[in-house]
Amino acid sequence: MVQKNYTNEKFAALRKLLRKNNLDGFIVTNNLDQFYLTNFFFYPNEAVFLIYKKGVVCFTRELYVDSFGPKAPYATVISAENRIVAAIAKARELGLARPGFDSAKESYVSGGLLRASGFVEAGSFITTLRENKDAAELKVLRESNRIAYLTYEYIKPRIKTGMTEFEVAAEMERFMRARGATSTSFFTIVAFGENTADPHHETSGRKLKAEEAVLIDFGCVYKGYCSDITRSWWHGKKEPAEYAKIWKIVDKARKQGIKAVGIGIPSKKVDAVSRGIISAAGYGPYFTHGTGHGVGIEIHEEPYNSQESSAVLSEGNIVTVEPGIYLPGKYGVRLEDTVAVSKTGAKILTKK
Repeated sequence: MVQKNYTNEKFAALRKLLRKNNLDGFIVTNNLDQFYLTNFFFYPNEAVFLIYKKGVVCFTRELYVDSFGPKAPYATVISAENRIVAAIAKARELGLARPGFDSAKESYVSGGLLRASGFVEAGSFITTLRENKDAAELKVLRESNRIAYLTYEYIKPRIKTGMTEFEVAAEMERFMRARGATSTSFFTIVAFGENTADPHHETSGRKLKAEEAVLIDFGCVYKGYCSDITRSWWHGKKEPAEYAKIWKIVDKARKQGIKAVGIGIPSKKVDAVSRGIISAAGYGPYFTHGTGHGVGIEIHEEPYNSQESSAVLSEGNIVTVEPGIYLPGKYGVRLEDTVAVSKTGAKILTKK
């Protein structure tokens, strides 16, 4: 019953956007957009959906007909080798006058074929819908982020001098999978010492020494939805005064950034609040990335909490707040939480 309501609501919202844009059909080839609509995961290029006023047709490989068909009573599921050509033929058979496609998500070849076949270049309607999560999605995202937070609590006391970044990452990933995660949201970042000063450090075989910085940035995919969390701390009992100073500045920037999140707030304001705190402390040049990004089926989605963003936060947005200070050759600090935008402000998801 939940599955049926879930899919009906998603397709209804898409059809509403199609009507507003004078389209009588829409083709969906992106597998993550397909997952959003159906809660069923197809690998890339293995399905093409044609959505119109009275129905949904899915053209896919034979092996998916029996697995997807029974879960999709709202769709006609057809085995087809050349799926996009089959969808074009079906649109003609149905007499669709103005079907559309998301030009931002089509290849040069398929986009050209669709245009030549009378399909209209349209907006990224499903991307827009994906920005605002409903109650079912929020529940899954809450669990995905809870697993990530529990992983942080689990791994921190187990990181010992002499362990490699690879070893720590492997244990974190094992822990997440044991709690229901299907994969990581992105390549797990574990950084020791001077590596913490690289915002996108690639986890390596470097060993942890006594008395140096640690940074972990990671997340998992749970039931198709991502989580994201970053924590930083000093490994040892002789924390340098400078490290303690920048940690407190970043923590303040994180907390104030989270407080700035709310319905109707320009996302660039969230960035400005966090960035302003770091700049006022004299470390502006050492905060080298945006303050956050949307999270959902993909780890980076709209809206972005950045200086360049024109987005305005709305209920159901899921965004990160992740300020940082990076001192090249020495160490860096980044602290990140994932939050949901609600009527009462930001609700932190990265917690127990």
